[in-house]
Amino acid sequence: MRFIFIFSLLFSFGLSAPIDTKLFDTKENIQYFEKIEQQIENSLKKEEKPLKIIEDERKYLKILKEANEKVVSIKEYKDTQIETSTEAIEAMKFLVDLDKKEDEDKELSFEVQENLSYLKKRIENILEIEKNRLLIYQLQFAYNKIEKANLDKKISLYEKHKLEVLNRIDSSLNDLRIEKESTLTTSINKNSSEIDSFEESINSLKNSLQRERLNDNTKTILELEKKINLVDKKRENLLISNIYLSSKKLLLFLKEKNEEAYLKEYRFLNSIILEINEYKYLNEAFAQLAKKRLNNTKLALATSNIKISTFFDSIKAFFDTSLVVFNEQAITPLSLVKALILIIIGIVIGKIYKRWIFKISSKWPNISEMSLKISSNVGFYLIIFITFIIALGSLGIDMSSISLIAGALSIGIGFGLQTVVSNFISGIILMFERTIRIGDVIEISDLLKGTVTDIRVRSTTVKTFDNIDIVVPNSSFIQNNVINWTLEDKSRRLHVPFGVAYGTKIEKVKEVVLEELLNSSLTFIRDDKDKQPEIRFENMNNSSVDLELLVWIKTNDRVTPNALKSDFLLLIYNTLYKNNIEIPFPQLDLHIKR
Repeated sequence: MRFIFIFSLLFSFGLSAPIDTKLFDTKENIQYFEKIEQQIENSLKKEEKPLKIIEDERKYLKILKEANEKVVSIKEYKDTQIETSTEAIEAMKFLVDLDKKEDEDKELSFEVQENLSYLKKRIENILEIEKNRLLIYQLQFAYNKIEKANLDKKISLYEKHKLEVLNRIDSSLNDLRIEKESTLTTSINKNSSEIDSFEESINSLKNSLQRERLNDNTKTILELEKKINLVDKKRENLLISNIYLSSKKLLLFLKEKNEEAYLKEYRFLNSIILEINEYKYLNEAFAQLAKKRLNNTKLALATSNIKISTFFDSIKAFFDTSLVVFNEQAITPLSLVKALILIIIGIVIGKIYKRWIFKISSKWPNISEMSLKISSNVGFYLIIFITFIIALGSLGIDMSSISLIAGALSIGIGFGLQTVVSNFISGIILMFERTIRIGDVIEISDLLKGTVTDIRVRSTTVKTFDNIDIVVPNSSFIQNNVINWTLEDKSRRLHVPFGVAYGTKIEKVKEVVLEELLNSSLTFIRDDKDKQPEIRFENMNNSSVDLELLVWIKTNDRVTPNALKSDFLLLIYNTLYKNNIEIPFPQLDLHIKR
């Protein structure tokens, strides 16, 4: 049963089908098309497929036939003779058009290739439920295959014809009639002067437009926008005119084989084309012509350098673009990057400062770890704060205007960030007050006891006696009662309660316990007369006489008070057992009267 289920699942999931190469590979595929057409008609008669699928098969077969019969051709440059500079420019423009069309066809070829990959997967992994559409997928694949071959032929024809046109221009350069360089330069300079004048007019009109928008004067706004468009169109026409004039100069320098002048003019043309994007292919056309005409490696390298320089100029233009104007100063992407770099430098300097502090601490053996932490942390945050102020200043932000932002932030701090600020201020208080230091043994509650291992601005790390690190907010040390066992003196008195049975001589208990304690290897203070161990009589309880051993110990992070208490209790228990002193337990005597 399981085998049948798996077999049926695999069968319904997918079937493998090969690509029908006869649809696009054979020379006699016209006869194969007739066979496919007959197959479609038979399916219609036998009603093997839905009518919609059969109609799609007819449609795609028709498209495939048309693609198969298509003759690949391109528009060619017909003028065989190029005598004037204007005719040469027209030939260059034709090269530009060829470049545009070639790029478009290359992009289309890439899309067709993606379609082929997709259709191949659909055919080779056809699902059972899509079996009726297999022929449609085959016809679509064949159409894309033929279309891809046609596009490749077309791109090849573009490359071949571009070379032919370049050869025509190159062969005609020696006899080409071109205006004098001085005449062309004068015309370019005149246009450039008018372009500058138009740019000033556009800027003035834009300023007026901004003022009118503030006044919300709709009629004047529309008139100003119309004037700006008109002046901008005149400016663009002059730029295009300069492109033609500069192109003529380039042809002149190519004719004279003047490499230096050519490169200088090529840079100028490139700067104009950056503003008129539709002529971007003209540079490449001149680069190819110069390579063919001058055949100079140095020129090729210089042209590449110009392209690289143009690329970086475009990046520089982007970074110099104004994002917003604040305090009469434009904030650009470059200024933001500078500010970010300043902040990063500040953080790096702060890190170096902290390392330097800890490095020179070896020269000051008497300095405490807490003092090192305070000096390193305060210095680190002070450096970052100063760097942040400098970064804001580099953006042109006046610190007096920050007071407005600070006022708004204070409201947010009061509502949403009060816990963070409370911990921050508490951390600063702890660092300067020094009531809690690194290495101190503290106790906040019955559950939180341990050694302070690190104090930061927002929190403090406490390592418990079970070697667990607990991060405690600094405000907990300010708002709650905190026991610091090692604040002034690391010694403390340990209370070890125990009891003996009624009838036991207390003096004997004191004698044997203290004697055993002094002879033991337990850690406690022995050489201080004011801190000698003693036993006190505490209480006469229901079942026992309660005593308490008082012993002075030193608290540190290696020997904990609780561990020592266990050792002392063990010593007392063994001593009492050794001397046959009864250790009581709760009991009740019952007296029966007759």
